[in-house]
Amino acid sequence: MGILSDRLPLRPSHAPKVPTPESILQQPSLEDREKELTIGIKDVIFSDFDPGVFNSELIKLKLYAKPDPQHPEKDPKFGDGDIKEGTYAGTQAALTHAYSRIERSFESYFDVLQIEPTLPRQMDLATKKNIYQWSAYPKNPDGTDADYPPHLKTIPDKDQVSVLKIFNALGLAETQLLIKQVVPDNILGKTARWLLELVNGDVSDAAEQGSKIKAYEEYNRNHRRSGTDIALGANIGLLDDWYSDRRFADQSFTGTNPTTIEKVPEDLLAEFVEAAKRGGYTHWADAIPKISRDSLFVQDCRYFRTALGADPDEDLYHKEPLSDNSWASAAVTLFQLFADGQLHPIAIVCDYKGTIEKSVTIFNQRQLPSDPTDKESTDWPWRYAKTCAQVSDWVRHEVGVHLVKAHMVEEAIIVATNRSIPMNHIIYKILEPHWYKTLSLNAAARSTLVPQVIKDLVGVKTDMLYRYGRYEYENFDYVKGYVPNDLHSRGFPNTTEGLADPKFKNYAYGKNMLSMWQCIRAYVKDMLLIHYDLDTADKAVREDAYIQDWCKEIQTKGWIKTFPTIQTFDQLCDALTMSIHIAAPFHSSVNYLKISTRRLF
Repeated sequence: MGILSDRLPLRPSHAPKVPTPESILQQPSLEDREKELTIGIKDVIFSDFDPGVFNSELIKLKLYAKPDPQHPEKDPKFGDGDIKEGTYAGTQAALTHAYSRIERSFESYFDVLQIEPTLPRQMDLATKKNIYQWSAYPKNPDGTDADYPPHLKTIPDKDQVSVLKIFNALGLAETQLLIKQVVPDNILGKTARWLLELVNGDVSDAAEQGSKIKAYEEYNRNHRRSGTDIALGANIGLLDDWYSDRRFADQSFTGTNPTTIEKVPEDLLAEFVEAAKRGGYTHWADAIPKISRDSLFVQDCRYFRTALGADPDEDLYHKEPLSDNSWASAAVTLFQLFADGQLHPIAIVCDYKGTIEKSVTIFNQRQLPSDPTDKESTDWPWRYAKTCAQVSDWVRHEVGVHLVKAHMVEEAIIVATNRSIPMNHIIYKILEPHWYKTLSLNAAARSTLVPQVIKDLVGVKTDMLYRYGRYEYENFDYVKGYVPNDLHSRGFPNTTEGLADPKFKNYAYGKNMLSMWQCIRAYVKDMLLIHYDLDTADKAVREDAYIQDWCKEIQTKGWIKTFPTIQTFDQLCDALTMSIHIAAPFHSSVNYLKISTRRLF
């Protein structure tokens, strides 16, 4: 027997090699050191700042706030500093570092106010109601529209002097400016030179001075950001066929937004057929009506202009001061799902303006997934249409699905639960572990991420962005969102057996979410049965005043009008399962790449 017990596990074969004395003490070669020394400081890649250096630089550049020592409850005075020049890598690191500090500031603020205490506190319901207060909705106290759906009130009223002192002492007022302040007026280094050369045409051999997509592909491949995210900086643009129909369709099944693809409505399908006839796409005009309805799916953003409050024919465009021009579109994509599981795009409405007849619609020249792919790279009208579809999907995904249906909806559940359910109640015990730091993260997003970053990217006016968020929230159907209900309403099987059909083998989201739903619901039921007797559970639930108050609080103050008025044990199981689903698997599915996508890299 050796020194170690033979009962210990063996070292896995895939584990990194054990360092040797030579490798531990080995110095870098002179050649490697010389290569490092030839890199200009403006082009050095790094992912973060030393905290002390970051503080010193902010002070030196006058990027700070100066509180009033006599009246700390008053708004601080801001420095008039500005960063004139900076590097691409340095700006990226500064933004990441600054935002992490903003999140920590809100964590500290919520800790002090006992909203999210670092150490658990036992509080009675009256105390919690005083701490967890709703924001004004749908109107602000001054009569203007609220920017965000109902959420935890985080910015104190002017008469809340003690809380305002804490708010200002933690630097939360300046979080609304910091991100924009750390972005320099001019970018230095190779990235800046490359971008300028693109604009001037120096890296393009096109007849005119425009730049080629190929140049952007090359840049993305060779100058991608340092790998600090879950996929280590990898992205689908690194694939040679990133623009193909296959990769485009994959995004609806295994991309970051696999939650909105649905069966095509009959009225929309009829519009596609008429568009094919008008455009001379005789194959599709004949073929589409013959395709089984349960094989036709759509990513449908027709509702965008209604949700945004835009006119039916209004161009979706916005430009922030000092930012680039930005456009949005309301694209509609028609897909056919084949028996072997392949999803194939048929046609795309680039920007739906009231009707397809008034919009530009492009049909795919490739009629089957097996058709030759050699011309895909040069089919520019079709590639443009797919770009429009991805632009629409990005807005729907990041704002409508991720921000609103994950973060905002869950926040309303959190606030309502803390205001109506005692800490010793079984509902609170089941739900609370899934809410760690959710409120402080959301507050940071409302203060900084949306007004300083997202609104620059979405391609619509600021008031339209906020209106869209409110639209998605008010039209969210809580019960329809239960995974079995959601799958069925979107045209997919909602049973394990149904999703086992080879036709749905690539819909990883549907299969994973159904499995997770079943597991979570079984857990919730078992936990509830510790508290309830199954034979009398319906009566106990119906007569529980806390549960009835909880439902009313969510429906009225939280504005989730589709939250059920719970009368049975099963209804309670489903409602709790949905809350956990939103907080955990649903959020993960729209926040991270799927494993199947990550394995491509």
